[in-house]
Amino acid sequence: ATSRLYLDEYRHHRSELNAAETNTNTWRSVIKTPTAPTNTIGVVRELCESSTIRTPDSSRGESGLAFLFVSQQYADTFEEIVAVAHQTLGSDYTLLSVVGGGVIGDGVESDDPAAPAMSLLSGVIPGSAGVEVFMFGPDEQPPPSSSSAWNAIGRGQDVPSYIIFSDPFGKIQEVINGLDSSGNSREEGSAVVAGGISCPVFGEEGPTVAINGKAYPRGTVVGAGLSGSVGLQAVVAQGCRPIGKLYEVTKGQGNFIEELDGKPAVEVLGKIGEGSDLSEDDKKNIQTYGIMVGLATPGAKDVQMGDYLIRQILGFRAPAVMVGAEVKTGDLLMFHVRDPNTALRDMENMIGRAKTERMFSTNPGKPLAALQISCVARGRLLFGRPNVDVNNVKRLLQENNNPAAIGGFFANGEIGPTGIAGVGIASKATHMHGFTTVACTISDFSAPLTPPPDQVEAATTQEDDSAWG
Repeated sequence: ATSRLYLDEYRHHRSELNAAETNTNTWRSVIKTPTAPTNTIGVVRELCESSTIRTPDSSRGESGLAFLFVSQQYADTFEEIVAVAHQTLGSDYTLLSVVGGGVIGDGVESDDPAAPAMSLLSGVIPGSAGVEVFMFGPDEQPPPSSSSAWNAIGRGQDVPSYIIFSDPFGKIQEVINGLDSSGNSREEGSAVVAGGISCPVFGEEGPTVAINGKAYPRGTVVGAGLSGSVGLQAVVAQGCRPIGKLYEVTKGQGNFIEELDGKPAVEVLGKIGEGSDLSEDDKKNIQTYGIMVGLATPGAKDVQMGDYLIRQILGFRAPAVMVGAEVKTGDLLMFHVRDPNTALRDMENMIGRAKTERMFSTNPGKPLAALQISCVARGRLLFGRPNVDVNNVKRLLQENNNPAAIGGFFANGEIGPTGIAGVGIASKATHMHGFTTVACTISDFSAPLTPPPDQVEAATTQEDDSAWG
């Protein structure tokens, strides 16, 4: 009873603080979905002008940060769009832009790649924080993950935060490896990294990522590092569930899996596809979505459902199965199938876990806004109805009374931890994902609301965690 009373009072206190700060929130998301991709420059200017709540106060050390998401219908004018957007926002704002297979803004998912749409998420970064952009072009080789250059990008922080966007041909894995170990400990998972891969129009080679008013060529990775009082809290929700048993790769190299548990991989996959041991739901999902491969995250011992990196099956070269990832002998895997019910439950559970972790964190941070990067295969294509993921992501911002300050895009690949990172729990290494949604809050940690430790301990030991999901 004591812990319940305390938590009720703690929640009430937080709600009073958040209500008092409602008018001070400077983040807003706006989306434009014209019926045709005409008057492009006018749409961009209107988007930028309507998203700005107030100009950053340079006398207080404030700066602006904005993210522009552009659908494929505008890809051929992407360079002009980012130039106009940067000019309209002004030099006070740092702008990162990307072309997606759809865009997300103001609580709406525009998930049709053929629909013209743009969204902009923008806000003010306090003087106690900083933003620094970086770029690796197609001809640049990122330094090895052991290089001190990455720690310099992290500006000597214990747990730096990064938002990165990459062209599909960029050296994204090398960049992820470096950023992921850029915290002061230099250990894997010592940073919070989130982002996604752009969606170029098929057959075209124009730029799809940009910093400020400059678009960069195919093969480029761009990013922004957050330092000081502002950082990220990231959540990754899966879109697939395992079927069958756990296998060990007993022979594999490159993108080819030749043997699973000593048997030809094609033979094993064939038996899975026959469905003799599968439920009717599994058979239906396989017929609808096909079979995926889930590779256990490196170093995983007790492999749980969310510990798999989902990759597509690209083809066959008997007795091998070709997958969209490098494999080696000794890797663990399970075959997976896309499932809307699993995707929805996992998103709800992960958001609930993140909110619970924040509740008991000594410095939960104040969520200012959120980025949502969803696989192009999610949205209505998976759920059969609109705005399923974004409605769940809103829950991360509800305590700040600003649930619609969400911007994002539908991506060719998603970047984030397995599970949750940045909310005071054990570090999670960053990976490339498929068929997931990455949701990350941009949070201000400058004014922590810290409950008395003895009362938090009492609440933790006396309450059932499931009650707070």
